[in-house]
Amino acid sequence: MKKMLNFALIVTVLLVIGCSGSTEPETGEGVPLNATLDHNSFSEIYSYKDSCSYNNSNIMSFGKYGEETSYSLLRFTSLPDTFFEISNVNISLEIKDRHNFDIVDNTTIKIAKINDIEWFENATWFVSSDSTDWNDVYFSESDYTILLPEEYEIYCDEDSINIILDTTILADWINEDVNSGLVIFSDTDDSFMEIYTSEYSNDKYPILTFEFRETEEDNLVTETIATCYDCAIYEIDNNYEKWQDELKLSNIQPINIFIKFDLDALESAFIDALPADYEIANADTALFLQRVTINKAELVLSNDGTNAYPLDGSISISPYFVTTETLNLDDPEIPLLTNDDISNIYISNTTNTLNSEHFTIDITKIVKYYISNEYENNGIVLKSLNVNENFIHTEFDLEPEMNIIFTPPYLEE
Repeated sequence: MKKMLNFALIVTVLLVIGCSGSTEPETGEGVPLNATLDHNSFSEIYSYKDSCSYNNSNIMSFGKYGEETSYSLLRFTSLPDTFFEISNVNISLEIKDRHNFDIVDNTTIKIAKINDIEWFENATWFVSSDSTDWNDVYFSESDYTILLPEEYEIYCDEDSINIILDTTILADWINEDVNSGLVIFSDTDDSFMEIYTSEYSNDKYPILTFEFRETEEDNLVTETIATCYDCAIYEIDNNYEKWQDELKLSNIQPINIFIKFDLDALESAFIDALPADYEIANADTALFLQRVTINKAELVLSNDGTNAYPLDGSISISPYFVTTETLNLDDPEIPLLTNDDISNIYISNTTNTLNSEHFTIDITKIVKYYISNEYENNGIVLKSLNVNENFIHTEFDLEPEMNIIFTPPYLEE
């Protein structure tokens, strides 16, 4: 029995050696090849300010960078209808990230009461609800009243911010017809903070606590309220600037990248990568391209780190098909492309730090659709997935590249 097992083992080993001893697959047997398009193959490159679109986020930000300012808006709901006594009013916020925001107190964080505006979280960015408008076209200083130093106190315990409010503020919210809430902002240059919102699911949402009794006969009780509206809003101009031959992305204000590569250059890259003995069937290049298998296609952007802020940040980028042939190059009141002009059709996104020398974006599906003629080559839009959330932005070197791994059609003998 032992001899039979040894014999079977020897036969198995010989078979494995025989199979693994074959050489590289011959031409026409599905060997993946590499094709590269350098920056000269990109015919159009623009960066452009995008319009602002609101979506629920698990963070809100406040602070300043350059000429841009972000505010955090906070309004608690489900307050008592009446009260006899209120004391110890406290709002607790949890910090997600500090970006150059080292000192957290009432010298760096400003609190203001929003004027009589019943805003809602599903409001557009610059107009509150359907029932009432901001005082100006944009949310600005005319829409809030800064609290005096004696009306609030701020202290920070590790990553928890506590805002102690004067009791009259909460009393006004209960007594008045309109509960407008607060705006949180900062005048500190080139620093901002990200705060968890009520959408965050790990018990780090804003909390309002206070002691009160509804009537004189009631006992003093502690009330905890987590229901709130919370979002970020910011000031920008209404000029949708466009920059030709620049590659930059920004979250506030949203700036996207539009690029278009030359399909003839892509075709040449495929053909140049073929082995010398490969012949395209019937010299039909169009059919050849339709039968090519795209294993992987990547867009590579380079960044030397000098144009990124903040240095410890990261950015997530998603590619989109451009579905229109027309770019708005003339009207400064309209972006280069609108959301109706692009489609992502569930293309994967890429996240990387801003310290990386190269940022690689998966565009396999885009190239597949282009060479199969399922989509016209109208260009690609690159957008950050964190627009409206923070001040992170970056500028890439003007030398994009495309690397493609493809398998040519089987070459029949």
